[in-house]
Amino acid sequence: MALLVDVGRAKTAVVLSVLAIASFHEEKASGESGTSPASQADAQSQSDMLFTEALRLTQAETGIPKLESAQCRLIQVLYLLMSCRFNQAWYTFGHALQIISALGLHRRDDRKRQANATKRDYIGEQCRKRTYWVAYTLDKYLGVIFGRPRHYHDEDIDQGFPDAVNDEDMTSTGPNTKNTDDCHIESLVYHARLAQIAEKISREVYSIKPVRLHTTPFSSTHRLIRSQVPDQVRLAASHRLGAELRQWKASLPPFLGAVNPSSLIPTFRRQATALKLSYCHAVILAHRPFLLKNARRSNVEMTALAQDSLTECIAAARSVLEAVDRMAREGRLFHAFWWTHYVCFCALVVVYVWAIQQSTHNSASAEDPRGILDQAESCLQHLAQATASNSPSRRYSIILQELRTEAKRKTAIPHREPVLASSAAVNGGIPPPLDGDAIQEPDLQNWQPLFGSPMDMTTPGLQNFLDDWQTTDWLDLDASAFGPFPEVDDISAWVNNAS
Repeated sequence: MALLVDVGRAKTAVVLSVLAIASFHEEKASGESGTSPASQADAQSQSDMLFTEALRLTQAETGIPKLESAQCRLIQVLYLLMSCRFNQAWYTFGHALQIISALGLHRRDDRKRQANATKRDYIGEQCRKRTYWVAYTLDKYLGVIFGRPRHYHDEDIDQGFPDAVNDEDMTSTGPNTKNTDDCHIESLVYHARLAQIAEKISREVYSIKPVRLHTTPFSSTHRLIRSQVPDQVRLAASHRLGAELRQWKASLPPFLGAVNPSSLIPTFRRQATALKLSYCHAVILAHRPFLLKNARRSNVEMTALAQDSLTECIAAARSVLEAVDRMAREGRLFHAFWWTHYVCFCALVVVYVWAIQQSTHNSASAEDPRGILDQAESCLQHLAQATASNSPSRRYSIILQELRTEAKRKTAIPHREPVLASSAAVNGGIPPPLDGDAIQEPDLQNWQPLFGSPMDMTTPGLQNFLDDWQTTDWLDLDASAFGPFPEVDDISAWVNNAS
């Protein structure tokens, strides 16, 4: 009670929300929460009690909003995302955005400042910048996950990035310039810069409206795509933005890029891994349209662009699978990183679609799809174990399992070649063919999804389901876990699961 009187509701809510996240991580890391539904409820009670009290203080706040009013809500959004309450996180985030706009955090502090105005202290100025760019980055990521419009638009923003100064090196009058060590804030800045590129990709490649040509008139690229259909204009944009992503990666400081994360202290290791996954997701976002058949059937130049982008896209997906497998095997809190789960889903979809397209269209490739499918198998298991009670992952599983089934069917080995016992033993594995080179269809009636969620087995195979896909159809795939899904939304299923 004394803390509440001394610092106020919002600052107290900030402290409690941070403690709730720390408690959640500790509970998950102990492994006790996965033993049974009853023990899971008991184990999460401490973090939920802290969060509930923080939420009560936030809702009881009155008067003019302050910086900490936005900060506590952003921290609560992170807790809700970690605990798989995505819809509540979305609404809480919307409230935080309104406060941030009311405070003017998207604008520079020094604009039209009166000569006699009191100068804001350095710590307060940096906290405003940090708070805004955290909200900006979350806005871009949540927009992709939910398939909903982003709230922030770059043309409305002139806020600068925070300085690369650690907390202990800040004073009210300015930074302590003596310290030249690596800075924890650099990760935030590079995440924000990456989110800006992701925003361009979403706007120029996946826009539901016709996109404009971003080339100099009479340039070679302009001549190449001037007479092409709109989808090919989008593909040219994705190639240009892919180059911008490579420039972003080249600008990373060594401890966030070149140095192996395993050689770093835990804090920098987490930052480097998170940045790597976000970069790979942006690469996938930019280049996955080239996976579609209708994106690769035009002239020679576009075919060459498609091949380069395919190579980058598959390399990024493989990098995600390797990182996820390493994280899960090392027990590095894979369960708690909601963004990692989504990036893993995107990588798995890319791998399965690529494998299906390789087989269906007889694409020339030096890489055997079965190798990367083995990696995908491990990551699908990790995802299933880490988010067994996560409702979005139950919906992800419908797509992943159907894509996995088709990819396995397309790449199944004829009986004259040895069949790996491990592949046959995997749940839903493809049985060996009965005779000749014929590939037996998987027994869909006996299919048991890894996530335990229902599937409609009456529909035909997925052999041609990608043929009519357009670039913007990827957005529906991204948001599939949060759209109307009657087969999964049966109320009795969720009541039974919660009991």
